[in-house]
Amino acid sequence: MQIANAFHRARDYDRHAAVQRIVAGRLAERILALDVPHGARILEIGCGTGFLGAGLVGRLPYRHYWMTDIAPGMLDRARRRFAGSEGVHFAEMDGAEPTITGPFDLICSSLAMQWLPDLGDAVARLRGLLAPAGQLAFTTLAAGSFAQWRAAYGDAMPGTPDYPSVDALRALGLDVSLETIDHRYRGAHDFLAALKAIGAGTPQPGYRPLSPSLLRQIMKRFDAEGTDMRHVIATCIGGPA
Repeated sequence: MQIANAFHRARDYDRHAAVQRIVAGRLAERILALDVPHGARILEIGCGTGFLGAGLVGRLPYRHYWMTDIAPGMLDRARRRFAGSEGVHFAEMDGAEPTITGPFDLICSSLAMQWLPDLGDAVARLRGLLAPAGQLAFTTLAAGSFAQWRAAYGDAMPGTPDYPSVDALRALGLDVSLETIDHRYRGAHDFLAALKAIGAGTPQPGYRPLSPSLLRQIMKRFDAEGTDMRHVIATCIGGPA
């Protein structure tokens, strides 16, 4: 619920989500190269405001394309973006517990899977919804993401999650490729403000908020070391379970 509320309130998402836009565009091109049949049934998990859909709607041979998101505010903006698009449907849904009946020829998601509480369980459930020749295609943040911010914490526990390694993702039976995107911020204040603006400021479970003085030290350390932020992007492709 905390994650859903954070994204629901992210009214400036499109203005601040530069990396998310890039990743969605690249995933769309990967998906367009897949063998998606005519009349396909497509399910998107965590559609947000429609970055991935912008690269797929009208370009894939689908009959039905369900865009889903746990945050109603995000879904409303996607609905406005694709108003009048034939065959596109919208549903508020938790990607960890799909409620739309398969089978699907394609299940896709861009930078949303890392928010699910158990990635392995989610992947298994989604692959179980695929048609015999269907494909699951998604991107997620991987180990090494936000390395500069995590380093600034020193011995303190950072709020950013422990993202999966490429080996852990491949152990799920997925074809995995990695790329790194470095994005420059004006400083720690800018980075934290951007996270809040896109709804991505929810800390990992068990995180204890820092004292104001310690947080100031971490921010100062980050600013002194440089303000580029690393995003390690895993693109994952898999077939039915």
